[in-house]
Amino acid sequence: MAKFYEENEKVSKKDWLTSLILCWFLGFFGVHRLYAGKLGSGALMFYCTVVAACILAVDIYFGAIAFVVVGAFVLNDFLNILLKCFKDCHGREISEDRIIK
Repeated sequence: MAKFYEENEKVSKKDWLTSLILCWFLGFFGVHRLYAGKLGSGALMFYCTVVAACILAVDIYFGAIAFVVVGAFVLNDFLNILLKCFKDCHGREISEDRIIK
């Protein structure tokens, strides 16, 4: 199996601006985590959003609480990406903007 990263490389090859935009627009669905290679937590965020929507259809009070909980995770990820502290699945920081360069 080929290595995509060198052992001493600390910065991810994923784009910072892309991660930020994905988190802003599709954060509740976990797309920014899927982009970073975090498949399990991305799928879990998607699942939690679907469950929160189902709860919202039944009871607006508990549904709103469920969306606030999921929104807290999205806000946390957005701030981590904005401050360039968000890491990909290999533990490398997504901190460089490779599109604008």
